[in-house]
Amino acid sequence: MMRSPLKFAPKLIVATSSGITPLRGYHLLLITHLMTSSSQHVISTPPIKLLPRDIFGVSSLNLINGSGVPEHPSIAEKKPVFIFVIHFHQPIGQLSEVLERLFENSYKPLMSTLLRYRVPVALHFSGPLLLYAREHYPDFLEMIRRAGDSGFPEFIGGAYSEAILPLIPIEDRAEQVRKYNELFRRLIGDYPLRGFWLPERFWDQTIPSIISKFGYEYVFVDDQLLYMKGMKWGDSKYLWITEDSGKPVKIFFIDTEIRYKLPWSPIPEVIEYISRASDLEGYPYVLWGSDAEKFGEWKPWDVTGKWLEEFLQVSATSNKYYVLRPRDYLSIGVVKGLTYLPHGSYDKMMEWSGGLIWNFLTKYSESNNMHKKLIYVRNKVLEAEALSNSRLEDAWDYIHLAECNDVYWHGLFGGTYIHHLRAEVYKNLIRAENLADRVLRSYGTKKRDFDFDGVDEVLIEGELLNAYVKPSDSGTLFELDYRKQGREGNLINIMSRYPETYLSDVPHYTHDKYRRASFRDFIVKDATGLREWVSRGGGYSSGDVVMISNYVVGELRDSGVVLKSSLENHEVVKEYQVSDSVLTTAYYLSSPSGSNDLLLIEMTFSPYSLSELRLEVGGEIVEIGQYLETDEFTLASESNSIRIKLSEIASLWSWKQVTLSRTEKGVRESLQGLIIALGLRVRDFTGGRLKITLHVT
Repeated sequence: MMRSPLKFAPKLIVATSSGITPLRGYHLLLITHLMTSSSQHVISTPPIKLLPRDIFGVSSLNLINGSGVPEHPSIAEKKPVFIFVIHFHQPIGQLSEVLERLFENSYKPLMSTLLRYRVPVALHFSGPLLLYAREHYPDFLEMIRRAGDSGFPEFIGGAYSEAILPLIPIEDRAEQVRKYNELFRRLIGDYPLRGFWLPERFWDQTIPSIISKFGYEYVFVDDQLLYMKGMKWGDSKYLWITEDSGKPVKIFFIDTEIRYKLPWSPIPEVIEYISRASDLEGYPYVLWGSDAEKFGEWKPWDVTGKWLEEFLQVSATSNKYYVLRPRDYLSIGVVKGLTYLPHGSYDKMMEWSGGLIWNFLTKYSESNNMHKKLIYVRNKVLEAEALSNSRLEDAWDYIHLAECNDVYWHGLFGGTYIHHLRAEVYKNLIRAENLADRVLRSYGTKKRDFDFDGVDEVLIEGELLNAYVKPSDSGTLFELDYRKQGREGNLINIMSRYPETYLSDVPHYTHDKYRRASFRDFIVKDATGLREWVSRGGGYSSGDVVMISNYVVGELRDSGVVLKSSLENHEVVKEYQVSDSVLTTAYYLSSPSGSNDLLLIEMTFSPYSLSELRLEVGGEIVEIGQYLETDEFTLASESNSIRIKLSEIASLWSWKQVTLSRTEKGVRESLQGLIIALGLRVRDFTGGRLKITLHVT
């Protein structure tokens, strides 16, 4: 037979159907420690085939009842256990060039190394990553299957779209788990899924009752949540049990310190840290649970890959600790007792979120908008199902994909600032809404508190366009959905500039004082103030540029709404009307005779794709930032265009909305779309009326 390149003593004798076979290698529990120096144990097992680089001896897993764990572990030498859990994930809507880089520079070489060394490791592959690999990297799926067939990894389950479970409706949480199990078995195989990976590692005490019904026995939670209860480092090195409504699960705690050490620190330092647990009783564990991108993406593979291979070789020969998969540890680990944990996640996420995932919804209006659109569309689907007495499976799939977590939060990672992730959420939700409205035919105008701030918004819904209006915020248009099949998207999916603590030292950075939206109205009294406002890209209201901040609903129409407001001596009526793929906005002003005041209207454009983003006048592309006077222009990109016609010639200013946000590679600029400001003297309005027509394609 082929032998491992590394030799271990003493020797384990295994009885197989083909005779007595000597094994060399590092069994998951280093089962050689079962033996005394002068004895040999004989254990019955099915036929075993070792690979050339089987330095961990993983092929000898099926030794006791298929678990690979000795029947009486107390006779083995007591040592700490290292548990290695790797999480592979990229969000729905990630750019193809980013995914290509990750697969080629990180995921594939990492899996190749794990296959070569047959590392006793636990692997979680998120649903979005599996779905992308199915279409673009079937060879990667084959690598996962090969790993599963060879028996060395434990596969970890999770949520279908990597949705943060506490953030989504409770009924969807179980569906996320069920659909992940189904997807994994369809694409990879019918391997046991006993451990559950919490998306973004957000724990909530309702988790046990959700995952246990699908056969999950344990979950991975960051040790910070245990420390928040006053527990110590040593307490986190054992299993704990918790329950919800009488449904128990065991908890493995992810060690914060080793997450920051591996794979960055010198290997002796990592070994020494794991060995610290040797002062504890029994088989304490140190669990590394983190992202696959740390190998090859955060730092080049020639650095982290070399580190990993050296670490695996040292671990295989170390007499200081065992290397086990979570499911094998269950047979030797001691359950310390019952515990209940606070809602939360890993240390940095607790800092970014203030301890609650929902805080991102109150900080970022754009995040809340997507979340509440999800709730709204979901309710539509439920209504459509009740009316049709049939399940809209495709609509639910779009909703579940839109629940992918990355876009709803921001920290060192997280995608609220990432335009293409937001665009994908809107695309999926609009597709789900279209399927529901085929049944409901619920087009028209309605008032409801869409964003749950206690004040009603107005939703104008047509077959091709949705226009969402917020009267209490300058009567703005905050969502414009194009519903044409194959072109779905929110055309004003723009991101505001927010105050972020990490930007406090960035020179000349200014944040927006209001949410960027369309048809935000100002009265301008002084040209000097206007020039300053334009030079700064707007985003604020001052003494010279005063926002018309609040409108009230005057009348709801079948496909539109009439809003009313006033500012000083100006009475303003604003109307929205939707017809097919056309949105018309009309202003009626009653102002003092001879007024020199200017009506300033801010508009935004941020379609599904920002590629080839441009401003056109008279069929010609004009430079963004160039001052113009016109009554017709087009905002366009690779995916959509809006042709805008005014009843009067207006001054036009334009600029790109660019945000600054932190990433793992530093602070970066992100293009969010275009902002247009239109200025007209109120005395020049014909009959006091201004009409702006938007033709969407």
